Amino acid sequence: MDKQFEFDNYIFDLYGTLIDIHTDESCDETWEKWIAFLDDSGIKHPALNRFRDDFFRKEKEYRLRPSIYEYPEIDVLKVYDELFTRYGNRKISDAELFEISYRFRVASRDYCRLFEGVPAFLNTLRARGKKVYILSNAQRSYTLYEITHFKLDKLVDDYLISSDYGCMKPDKAFYDAIVRKHSLDRSRSVMLGDSYENDYRGAINAGLNAIWLSSVDSNTYRLKHQ
Repeated sequence: MDKQFEFDNYIFDLYGTLIDIHTDESCDETWEKWIAFLDDSGIKHPALNRFRDDFFRKEKEYRLRPSIYEYPEIDVLKVYDELFTRYGNRKISDAELFEISYRFRVASRDYCRLFEGVPAFLNTLRARGKKVYILSNAQRSYTLYEITHFKLDKLVDDYLISSDYGCMKPDKAFYDAIVRKHSLDRSRSVMLGDSYENDYRGAINAGLNAIWLSSVDSNTYRLKHQ
């Protein structure tokens, strides 16, 4: 276990690594719940099936736009803004769009919880003088409340969310962003995550060390060196 503490900087993936979550963004129930919120808020929209088709079509369009990155990321708020404008709504503020977006996230969630042992492990790292970060492929409007709800913002030194950077793991540019922001020594930094491609190979290709969390379950927080 001591090998877990040989680095200075620990960079964690979020979902499937620290947070155990399941969402379904396509099912009728998700859209019915979200539409009920929109109706209560006076937001105009078409019927469920057309609305859902419009959203996923527009999201795909955004994701296929040319980018300087090998693995580009979008900001889903721009998708919402374009659609709601098309539907004849008044100009919706950024703060309102953020809340509308998070309400979609809530409607889509089946469960969302920390893996057992996460707070204790992060606290142990910091008690040993380590720097702890999160590098997440996610939308800020979906993720921020979950990070703060579980007080992960208090347990780590910083968190970077892909929608803020226009790229996502395994893109080297996203890893470079956290290295530059915190002047990290790559040889003394390690990425920990459940995705072999995004978290393990991505980190290695960016010149960092990596630990693939191939065995995280509901009973314990376990690390497996690869």
